[in-house]
Amino acid sequence: MRSVLLFGLALVSLTLHAQSEPVKSLDFTIHQEYISTRASGMGNAFTAGADDFSAIFYNPAMLALRNEGHLRMFARAGLGPESLKLFKEIEDVKKVPDADQPQAYTDLITSHYGDHFNYRLPTAGAVWARPGWGIALIPVDLSLDLSIHRQIGPMVNVNMYQDSTLAVAYARKMNWWGKRHETSWGATIKSIHRIHVGEAISAGQLANGSTVWDKSHANEGLTFDLDLGYWWRPPVPQSGMFKFLKHMEPSFAFVVRNAVDYGFKQNFHLMDKNSGEPPKLQRRFDFGSKWDLPKVWVFDPHFALDVRDVGHPNWTPKKGIHAGAELYWKMYNWWKGHWAVGLNQGYWTAGFGARMAIFQLDIATYGEEVGTPSVPIESRRYMLEAALDF
Repeated sequence: MRSVLLFGLALVSLTLHAQSEPVKSLDFTIHQEYISTRASGMGNAFTAGADDFSAIFYNPAMLALRNEGHLRMFARAGLGPESLKLFKEIEDVKKVPDADQPQAYTDLITSHYGDHFNYRLPTAGAVWARPGWGIALIPVDLSLDLSIHRQIGPMVNVNMYQDSTLAVAYARKMNWWGKRHETSWGATIKSIHRIHVGEAISAGQLANGSTVWDKSHANEGLTFDLDLGYWWRPPVPQSGMFKFLKHMEPSFAFVVRNAVDYGFKQNFHLMDKNSGEPPKLQRRFDFGSKWDLPKVWVFDPHFALDVRDVGHPNWTPKKGIHAGAELYWKMYNWWKGHWAVGLNQGYWTAGFGARMAIFQLDIATYGEEVGTPSVPIESRRYMLEAALDF
């Protein structure tokens, strides 16, 4: 665990003074403890459409609809387009004479006022989804957000999460409303160990040290939580003014994520004996719908509309809206994939995936809202995932 955290901190090469009290960072984002590359390409509108292994985290009720098992071992990396450039600029400042470094760091930070830099790497794990149940182990999921604000002078706001997750899900079909209604429910029990750094770093702190990081500024803890999901496909009219719905087979879903949300109370003090508690997962509610379109040749199109993360402290209507369309294609059982477009928190998304035999490659780009309701800021992100599917 320590090596993972130190890897993330080595990327930014930021320095904190052991004697100084850290200033709390600003964070206007909605952090997701798990994201799917495929879902990201279609606007993250996946509550009613999670028909793959990621149902364990998006909507466990969807596992009841599976007809076969699916084992995926994956590695994923994501970052913003300007993120690597920032590191180069920091390295250039380090070459400036020591006496001039405070001003050089100040100039560097002020030149990026309002900018946001994101890194989500590495993420690695394995998920086994079966009809009615699934299990996931994701030991490494490191995300790092850097934003530049003017607080007590020029500051770099750092928010870093390292999550290690073990999750077990169960689902089954129901017949509460009769045979004409297709319904299912599901639950995911998850254990998450989190290491979190959230503080603001001044130009003086950057100039005052080396690449050594004071680990006592990290918070850590272990939590257990529960996601509850529901899925419903109602009967559609076969005649009348709404008969067109029979070709779309609409379905709807509702998920309560982090239903317990009691916080990271169990602390093993892996980083420091005085480490505190990281931020809670935050209880939130997701509402989703999926609409299928008639199949054309090898193509199976559908679109989805979600309202996600309701109840999160940083939620706004803009951050809650997710919409997307996916064109799934299948040439053979060993050669298939998808194209996707969407809208995530008001910003466009796109994705592509292809599977040949057991190798799966997914790429996606999406925008995320990282600003305030009065000052919106888009953080453009790119994601690449390679996996073995069995």
